Amino acid sequence: MGSQSILTAALLLTRAAPREASQHCGPLEYWNPDNRCCGSCLQRFGPPPCPELPTLASEPLSRLLDELEVLEELIVLLDPEPGPGGGGTACGTTRHLASRYGLPAAWSTFAYSLRPSRSPLRALIETVVAREPSASLGQLSTHLVQLGRADALQVLSKLGSSGACVA
Repeated sequence: MGSQSILTAALLLTRAAPREASQHCGPLEYWNPDNRCCGSCLQRFGPPPCPELPTLASEPLSRLLDELEVLEELIVLLDPEPGPGGGGTACGTTRHLASRYGLPAAWSTFAYSLRPSRSPLRALIETVVAREPSASLGQLSTHLVQLGRADALQVLSKLGSSGACVA
């Protein structure tokens, strides 16, 4: 399944009210009463149909560096403050994205050491774009889905003309 379908499914699933839920299921999961465990929404329901509008999946990742409002919202979500209540152990942070892009833990430690004058997320995007100019927003979307960050996907959808169907 392509990143376009995954992002579309994730965005639509975050907007839909679940029929049954469990406090143990993740944001892209549903409670399966048959086997009494969480199941993947994308696996069960597949990607929803998309009308669109132009998609963001093939847009270059570098576009995010020009969209300051969206970038700032993502920074708030993905660059948690260090210390209690945030920081290194939070799930789905810039540290986790960096590992998805193949950057070593030492890189993440360095990027976070630049705070507060420099955002680790901005540094990550700049590094990825420099190493891999063909990196796309679709690839970022796929990583966010894998990390269970529907909130960040919702913010990323603001880059689309209507935000209804992003990838």
